[in-house]
Amino acid sequence: MTADMFLTSMYGSLGQGLLYAPVVIGVFMSLRIMKRPDLTIEGTFAFGAVIAMTLLHNGVHFMVALALAALGGCLAGLATALIHTKLKIDGIISGLLVTMALFSVNLFVMGGSTISAPLGSFVFAPVRERLLRLDIQPFNALLWSYIIIGAIALSVVIFVLFMLYKTSFGLSIRATGDNERMACAIGVNVDSRKIFSLVVSNGITGLAGALVAQQQSGAEVHSGAGVLIIGLASLVIGEIIAPKHAGMLARLIFISLGSLIYFTCITLVLVSGLLGPEWTRMLTAVFALTAICVPKLHEHLFKKRIEVAR
Repeated sequence: MTADMFLTSMYGSLGQGLLYAPVVIGVFMSLRIMKRPDLTIEGTFAFGAVIAMTLLHNGVHFMVALALAALGGCLAGLATALIHTKLKIDGIISGLLVTMALFSVNLFVMGGSTISAPLGSFVFAPVRERLLRLDIQPFNALLWSYIIIGAIALSVVIFVLFMLYKTSFGLSIRATGDNERMACAIGVNVDSRKIFSLVVSNGITGLAGALVAQQQSGAEVHSGAGVLIIGLASLVIGEIIAPKHAGMLARLIFISLGSLIYFTCITLVLVSGLLGPEWTRMLTAVFALTAICVPKLHEHLFKKRIEVAR
């Protein structure tokens, strides 16, 4: 493999990591802030992709498509939250029910199992055209458009969430996740915090689905398969490299870096020729398992050192 091909692969992994990073933040909000896994993520990701591609296919402007994809994600999160908080059904089951329902909704919206749209209608098109005017090669211009749009979207998400969690309302959300009973005892409406958190996390995921669908030039009914595991693996990688007492802004940045590292590792294995593209799901599972086990192994070794010291 030539150096140019290797760099091109790295640019591609960087763009993909940036576009998937909002999913990691969505997983972070449910799993780390609210201390509850949200299985709606996979359904929401596909729902956002389907909404965006259907609208683009029908000539709607990409900004409207992105906004409605995020709104669709919010509605999916709201459905899960209401089932969980009002019907008192377990959060995991609530997410599974909504994800199952979204499968049928996606088929209805698309009118089939797949859908595509003209490349010129994508959010990346204006950026790509400007890069082409700078005499950048067409394929490299496309890869850089992924990086630029991904970085902009991720920066907006991180900024909004950082400002949110600095407010008293945001602090009450974190308090609800840390100790629900204590938050309830001091007068916090914990159900409203759960609902808001799930709405926002799924809205972000829907936006990511819309962006990734445009990167992949289409959407299909199984677009969200494996997304939750990708988000979990990237989250754990980001937490491993994050400083021990990092603040909220630093945590959001480092878990986003976890997404970049994850996709870079996948790309390095594939471009090395050791495994083919058909092994991507296996690699995802292995990286996720490794990322989860490393902190546990580190904790075990730390306890062993303390016992030996005694």
